[in-house]
Amino acid sequence: MENAWTIRKALLWGMKQLEDPENRSPRMDVETLLALALSQDRTFLYAHPEAIVPDEELQRYKTWIDLRRAHYPVQYIRGTQEFYGRDFIVPPGILIPRPETELLVETCLDLCKEYKPETGPIQILEIGTGSGCIAITLSAETPELQIKATDISPLAAKTAARNARLILEDLSSIDFLVSDLATCFSDNLRLDFIVSNPPYVARSDAESVDPSVRMHEPETAVFSGETGYEFYQRIFAEMRGLLKPEGFLVLEIGAGQASPLEELGGKGGWKLAASHSDLAGITRCLVFSPIPVRKAEFPR
Repeated sequence: MENAWTIRKALLWGMKQLEDPENRSPRMDVETLLALALSQDRTFLYAHPEAIVPDEELQRYKTWIDLRRAHYPVQYIRGTQEFYGRDFIVPPGILIPRPETELLVETCLDLCKEYKPETGPIQILEIGTGSGCIAITLSAETPELQIKATDISPLAAKTAARNARLILEDLSSIDFLVSDLATCFSDNLRLDFIVSNPPYVARSDAESVDPSVRMHEPETAVFSGETGYEFYQRIFAEMRGLLKPEGFLVLEIGAGQASPLEELGGKGGWKLAASHSDLAGITRCLVFSPIPVRKAEFPR
């Protein structure tokens, strides 16, 4: 067993391979991948540092480290990502759920507690559902909601529906559709909430984005356009007619986008109703309400 690799040796080798200023979490990545290769949790690694890593598991681990060295996301290797206490399937081509998006979900849940629709259950549309983590979490936490979720990607709609089947006990109140925003719906649809975590990174900022995101996650789910505001402009322009006068538009935003979006929304007939910040004090969620349209006044 002279050439055998212990867990300690495998971890040290992995850390050496992932030495890169652009890799923000090399130790976490190495531990996650070795634990995954061994079908164990990370605590097993700490408890058994001198345990021998079998050849088959070692080769699998080395292959994954090579992928990670090329900035391939750990979540795509693992196949899942935790969000709001639940595991979501995330194959390549699907935006990986982020912890900061939980603030968007919490904002929606708080609004649901106070909001009283005139008739029937609360009707919600999510735009750009991706893995379905937002829509599914809302449904899991508040099953009486009626939720429609769209994505322009057929893979995203399929993945979201698969996650719903794995996570939700009742699928009758949630539906996933392939659509560019809400073009699949009739003009008669009236919603209580419209929710979205849209692409909001400007292409000019691409080099500042984590390489694993820039190189491997779906471009259309990350980059909005040259300014980063293109998708918001569409939402402001196209969603107003679908929302009830007393309804809310809830948006996740990027750092530094709050003031420009308040101004952009105001020009499009929206009033900022609330803003919410993350633990670092950065505004990451805006709530808008539609400004009532005044009837034209005609001279007598």
